[in-house]
Amino acid sequence: MNNEQIILGLLYKHSRTGYELNEVFKNIFSHFYDASFGMIYPTLRRLEKNGLVSKKMVVQSGRPNKNQYAITEEGKKVFEDSLDASVVPDTRHSDFLMRLYFGEYESDTALQAMIQQQIGWLGMQIDKLQLRLKEWPNMTKTQHLSFSVGIAEYEAQIKTLKAYLQTDEQKGNDSEHR
Repeated sequence: MNNEQIILGLLYKHSRTGYELNEVFKNIFSHFYDASFGMIYPTLRRLEKNGLVSKKMVVQSGRPNKNQYAITEEGKKVFEDSLDASVVPDTRHSDFLMRLYFGEYESDTALQAMIQQQIGWLGMQIDKLQLRLKEWPNMTKTQHLSFSVGIAEYEAQIKTLKAYLQTDEQKGNDSEHR
């Protein structure tokens, strides 16, 4: 799905501000989709220009006014059509995996430290996702499934990295005994 389709999906059930959309990307989608205000607001402007969302200014007392965005009927149709399209294969952009690929140029100590750091980061991501599952008990079954897949992916990475460290440690011990 592209940015426009995702934002239409987020507006499908109820209107939201740009800030609220950013919070969803940051707190709910963080394990599988990267977005920022720099993507959200231009996308909202395009959607509004194309008649797929409407904007309503909400006047607030003692605070800046805010824009509330709502999906239009045409926007709903575009979103529904996007759900019927073929799924695009995942792409991945991982600084860690790229550095790991070139790990032959690192010392064993630096490589092991990088892997340990990644294991720690992955553990924190698992904790965040599990906490969100507890905080949001009314998730749909497919929303819950997306979190469960994220947790399983992180757990599989940890298992693989720990197995490597253990194997690498054993190789080091074997060479010391010769």
